[in-house]
Amino acid sequence: MAGQEDQEPVASVGLEVSQVVELPRPRATATEEAARMYAVLTVTVRRRDAGQPPPAATVPAPGPGTARPRLAEVLLIDHSSSMVMPPSRLAAARAAAVSALARIPDGALFALVAGGDRTAMIYPRRPGLAVAHAESRAAAEAALHDCTPGGGTAMGTWLERARHLFRDLPAHGDGGYVRHALLLTDGRNEPGYETREELRERVERCARAFACDVVGIGDAWETEELLLIAGALGGRTRAVADLTRLPDELAELTGRAAERDVTGLRLRLHHRAGVRPHSFEQVHPTRTALTPARADLSGVARGAGGPVHEYDLGPCGEETRAYLLCVGVPYDPAQLGKQLLLTEAEVDTDAPPDTPTGIELPLPQPVLVRWTDDADLYSRLDPQVAHYRHEEELHRTFEEACAELKRGRRAPAQALLGQAWRLAAEAGDTAMQDHLRRLVHVRDAARGEVELLDRIARFDIKAARIQSSMTVLPAPRRPGGPR
Repeated sequence: MAGQEDQEPVASVGLEVSQVVELPRPRATATEEAARMYAVLTVTVRRRDAGQPPPAATVPAPGPGTARPRLAEVLLIDHSSSMVMPPSRLAAARAAAVSALARIPDGALFALVAGGDRTAMIYPRRPGLAVAHAESRAAAEAALHDCTPGGGTAMGTWLERARHLFRDLPAHGDGGYVRHALLLTDGRNEPGYETREELRERVERCARAFACDVVGIGDAWETEELLLIAGALGGRTRAVADLTRLPDELAELTGRAAERDVTGLRLRLHHRAGVRPHSFEQVHPTRTALTPARADLSGVARGAGGPVHEYDLGPCGEETRAYLLCVGVPYDPAQLGKQLLLTEAEVDTDAPPDTPTGIELPLPQPVLVRWTDDADLYSRLDPQVAHYRHEEELHRTFEEACAELKRGRRAPAQALLGQAWRLAAEAGDTAMQDHLRRLVHVRDAARGEVELLDRIARFDIKAARIQSSMTVLPAPRRPGGPR
């Protein structure tokens, strides 16, 4: 790779595994279910500063044949008839779309789409994508103000329009594009236009075709619909109460999409023979159930190993993502006291071998097990595993509280919200605590004693449900803690 020694990687990727490796030795292996091992896998992407010397072993930086991808952005703006009630809502949405346009870099591609029970191209007028520059942004802004709202809501059709607009674009690599949509709505799907099942089918068709962030305004949107879209399409959900903040919210989301130009990363899990994968889910920044993009069972068929599961990480910027793995562990009495490999995790790229990518990749990391009779060892909790299981309990508890509120059962709802407060405090989830304060008066923060407010806005419940789908990073690990 002559001539590239002085070039630096665009980004470096870190991979860490956090777990307690000890499990109690099974006492009745013939009747007991296989023990389960939990581990947190943390993937961190960091950019290199121009003046920072690269490590000794890196993948070479991009050469002439490895151009970094550009952004292709589709703004899906609700133009159903509800957007004019009140008129300030449509005005705020238009102002927000203009702010988002300003964050689309020159040379990127973009389109503005009006969403209703059908879709209409706002800009460009004919289906397609325009090149971003000062003149095209100005023309898009003018077209936005000329667009007249009307009709119902069918968000799956909006996503299908984005999929068609992105369809002919290369995903990444030479001249490729990071494909991102931003959906803004004030309402829910109307069954006469699109059922929940039809929405789900359309979302599934869009999965892996592009990423999508979702913003809800007003209080008529359906939480499950927004979370369904963002979860399946690798995005985030925002609930915005103050319309004056809407332009900043859309600008921030668009700017973040423009910065997510590290593409082609894959997280691959090589399971040992006999290991049974139970679950693998993203637990930060949002909780999302994952299914493998690819699965290799050839080792299982030959009796030479376990399954290999591969997950596409999608476009990344400067960020940290965490995943919770759970596997069933086979036991052999001859293995007592030995440290054994269960799963090997590695981050790779989809670039052909020996192709410069500009990405410094981490070494593979093991998920291990050691059977023991020492209760002091196997009774420990890994801090990161405990943290994310804690966050899951917070989400489940809050959802139960919302269900009780919907039934008009204030006493059990209050007790559950007190429990949610304690869980949020223990997790260090101050954002969730802020949302809970809009639902309860906190009488004793330390003990989690709360009292339901007499009047609770519907938006505040929905916004808290959105917040409970997000997680915070655990406190930094102390030296000498569990691996």
